[in-house]
Amino acid sequence: MCWIGLWAVLLHWILAATNSCNWLKYVTRFPCDIFGFYVAFIYLQKGIQVLERFGDGAPFYLSLSVALLVFAIAYICGELGSAALFRHPVRIFLKDYGTPLTVIFFTGFVHLGHMKSVELERLPTTRPFFPTADRPWLVELWDIEVREVFLALPFAILLTVLFWFDHNGMSLHLTAQVISLE
Repeated sequence: MCWIGLWAVLLHWILAATNSCNWLKYVTRFPCDIFGFYVAFIYLQKGIQVLERFGDGAPFYLSLSVALLVFAIAYICGELGSAALFRHPVRIFLKDYGTPLTVIFFTGFVHLGHMKSVELERLPTTRPFFPTADRPWLVELWDIEVREVFLALPFAILLTVLFWFDHNGMSLHLTAQVISLE
């Protein structure tokens, strides 16, 4: 993992030195939408995997209900942001902050009323200021074979492409939104 990060740093420096943001003039909205779909699909898949682990019972039904409510309300907020139902500042607020406020609300919602008696799965944590695994804080990079160092390069390329497109593609998308508002 460390070598993937080090390779990714080197690749990011190369992208910065070549001023790769100028390549955005060749990017249309289609790749941005495909990337957004990819990210949404990954989150959806991970959510389904978590719900599958619960099996049957009260935690499963509560988790499924909350997951569907979060999706529905966040989707409705996004759609209301595009509708002509409210004034412009309210629409922008719903579109920009509807999803995070929905997640914050439902994080506390499961602790109200009869739902607080349902035992939900908690995020596992360790003691503070200790590594999560049985290992020292510092990774011994010199104990890795050379082939393993270069094995990390393809994964670093994927990570770099992901970061570059996430940052620059979303910047392009936001710039287009700002221009359309003016």
